Amino acid sequence: MATKIPDSPRPLASVSRLSSQDARGPQTQAKNRPITFKDGFEPSGARPPATPRLPAPPPVLSLPAPTTPTPLPPTEPSQPTPPPVASDSDPMKYIEYLASDELKGRDSPSEGLELASVYVQDHVKKYGLVGPNSNNPENPFQQKFNVFSFLGAQAEGATHGAAHGAHGEHGTHKEFGHTMFQEGFYLDDKMPKDTLALLNRQYESTMKASGQPLVPARAGTQRSVEELRQVATATGQAVNTMALLPGTGPHKDEVIVVMAHLDHVGVDRKGNAFNGADDNASGSAVLMAAVPELAEAQKRGELDRSILFIWTGAEEKGLVGSQYFVDHPIPGLELKNIAGVINTDMVGRWDDQRLSVVDTNTRGQPNYFRDVVDQANQQLTDPFDRINRDINTYRDRQDGASFGRKGEDVLFLFEGLSNPNGGGDLIPEYHRQDDDIDKIIKDNGGEKPRRVKDLMVNVINIAANRTTVPGEPTGPAKP
Repeated sequence: MATKIPDSPRPLASVSRLSSQDARGPQTQAKNRPITFKDGFEPSGARPPATPRLPAPPPVLSLPAPTTPTPLPPTEPSQPTPPPVASDSDPMKYIEYLASDELKGRDSPSEGLELASVYVQDHVKKYGLVGPNSNNPENPFQQKFNVFSFLGAQAEGATHGAAHGAHGEHGTHKEFGHTMFQEGFYLDDKMPKDTLALLNRQYESTMKASGQPLVPARAGTQRSVEELRQVATATGQAVNTMALLPGTGPHKDEVIVVMAHLDHVGVDRKGNAFNGADDNASGSAVLMAAVPELAEAQKRGELDRSILFIWTGAEEKGLVGSQYFVDHPIPGLELKNIAGVINTDMVGRWDDQRLSVVDTNTRGQPNYFRDVVDQANQQLTDPFDRINRDINTYRDRQDGASFGRKGEDVLFLFEGLSNPNGGGDLIPEYHRQDDDIDKIIKDNGGEKPRRVKDLMVNVINIAANRTTVPGEPTGPAKP
């Protein structure tokens, strides 16, 4: 398992504005005074003395030939112009695009999700991050997978770009998050046995809930991948977007996974978009805004471990993208290399002085992120007033659960519920079409996602640079 964490503060950049003033000095004031005797002149009625005549100047006989001045060498800048880190470190910049009508709700699959993926890729390339997926040499920044559904009505809705089933205009899905494969799933021959068993159970519960008959297994109690493929409907191809910031220290082969789901629920049957500004353009934007600062830290040699950013797809179908990543190892990024997972989902709303986290394992015991979060918060210039631990019921309803079931230490960052001191309800706009950026601005002026980004950068710095405590394993323990 991951080891204990030392205090590893990061420098905080400050930006100040200079203002100019129009000050009038004594000379300016003197120019505006009336002319009087004490200024050295005669009174206005006095006649000035006659001016003496001067002799005429001698004639000019010749002029020197014009000379060309010697050019000065060009002045070289003292240092190269730095990238616009301050601007690129503001999550609100990215929320504005990710939650725009142009992306049509970022459904999985959809053209909008592909556009969002390209947007993320352009950003991480700008800061020198690399595409880590060697299984996809055509585009190592992407991991693509096919999405399936058991219900024909869902497949039809997805085909027409409509928010289907529980995500419809009058849908009933108002509980936070999803359980694995709740409304969709992937299917391939490399699916692990435990994932296949879970999918069999999901098939049975889905058919029962919809009143449709079960197709029995041909042999034994479990249907094969091929049998499930025959009762499923393909809805298209979704994508995980990923980027690697390599570490520079002795533990560079270990990775801290930082993720947020990039998808949302698409459009309704009339084509009106569910923009999902809070869910989860906010978390996706926080990851993007963290890239410039962490890239600068890496250039200074201040990141021991590597950082793997993942913007997952099909989370809204049932944690599909995160489970696909876990089930399809990328060389060098297998579970044995992962030394902690941070998931960020819905971090834009309510006031900017509180946050909710899950920092416990599947047995409800605190993992190593418990101390990391508190330490990272105290490193902020203005720490959060409250770090509430009131959402443990959401542990299995967010992308981090795909890693938690495999024994990874997971931290889940969430905006909180309606009660500032803990508990209460989700935002009223959850999975509604009015989840727009203006609600974030109205709640906190955009300061909430900015402060979450600052906290997350501190958490990543601490986790990436932790030291091994004698007697503890050097890497995460796996079941």
